[in-house]
Amino acid sequence: MTESILLPRILLTNDDGFDAPGLAVLAEVAQDFAREVWIVAPTSDQSGAGSSVSLHEPLRCHTRSERQWSIDGTPGDCVAIALSHFMAATPPSLILSGVNAGANVGDEINMSGTIGAALTSLMLGVPAIAISQAFTSRDAIRWDTARAILPKTLSHLLARGWRKETVLTINIPDLPAAEVTGLGWARQSQKNIAALEADFRISPRRHEYFWLSVKRQPPIETDNSDSALLKRGKVAVTAMSSDRSLDLGKPDFSFLKHDNNAEKIDEFDITADELSDMEESLPDFHIPEAPETENSDSETTAPPSPALQAMHKRRAHGRRR
Repeated sequence: MTESILLPRILLTNDDGFDAPGLAVLAEVAQDFAREVWIVAPTSDQSGAGSSVSLHEPLRCHTRSERQWSIDGTPGDCVAIALSHFMAATPPSLILSGVNAGANVGDEINMSGTIGAALTSLMLGVPAIAISQAFTSRDAIRWDTARAILPKTLSHLLARGWRKETVLTINIPDLPAAEVTGLGWARQSQKNIAALEADFRISPRRHEYFWLSVKRQPPIETDNSDSALLKRGKVAVTAMSSDRSLDLGKPDFSFLKHDNNAEKIDEFDITADELSDMEESLPDFHIPEAPETENSDSETTAPPSPALQAMHKRRAHGRRR
C-alpha cells in the first residue's frame, strides 16, 4: 500500500525517550514511507513536557547511529535542533512523533510531549503527525496493533492530505489489530483530567520535594470525540491547530469614548459577581494576633501580610452588604 508514497526524508521523535519501544515500532513502519529515516529524540522520558523548549540550559547531544541522535532535552528541543542543525541542508518532508505509550485524548493533549513535538514542527513549517497507542495495562501495550494498523492509517492520510495549518494526532485503540474496524475523524473530548495532585515527600537526606501525578476521570464525550471512537474500535484522527483563540463575536470597547453600548452578558461568561460569589464560598479563616510576651526570644506568630489583611476586609465588607 505504500509503494506510491515514498517521501525523501522523514524525521522521527517522541516523548517517551530514544530507547522506548514505541519509537522502534515507528522507525520500522516509517522505512516504507521514506528513502531516509532520521531520528532525533529525547535521551530520557519527557512525558508531560508539552511544547516546552529549553532556553536556559545547554542541551547535550549523543550520536546513536547514522542519522540518529538523542538529546538531553524536550521533544520540542529535538525538533528545533534537528531542523536548525542536523537537517538544515536537507529538511524532512514530514515529522512523525510517537508511538506514545498510552492514548493522548481530551485535556491530556495540552501536556503531551508527543503532540507538543508535532505542534513545534507546525510552528517551524514542517507537516507533522503525532501517534499514540492506547492501553489498559502498561505491562501489556499492544505494539503489534500499532505495527499493523499504522501503515494503513498513514497511507490513507498521506494519499488524501490535510489542512496545512493543522497537525494530525492519531490514537490507536487497545484492541487486537483484527478487531480495529477503521478510521474516524474525531473531535477532542473534554474534562478527562480531574486534578494534578502534588504529593509532598521528604528524601532520606531530609530534602523536601513534591511528586506530581495526574488524576483522571471519565471524559465528557460526543459521538465523534476521540475517546468515543476508541471505545467503538476505531482509530481516532484529530486535526489540531496551534491557534487556540476563539472568536466570541463581542464588540470592541473604547477607553476614549463614553458612549459604549452596554454589552449583553453571555450565559457562559464569568462575571465579577460570580468571582465574588466564589470568594464568599471560601472557608472562614482567622488572622492570629501576635501573642504578648516578655521574652523577645520566644517563638511568635508572624503578623499577616498586607494582602491577607486586605482580603479579610473585602470578605467582611461583602457579608455586611
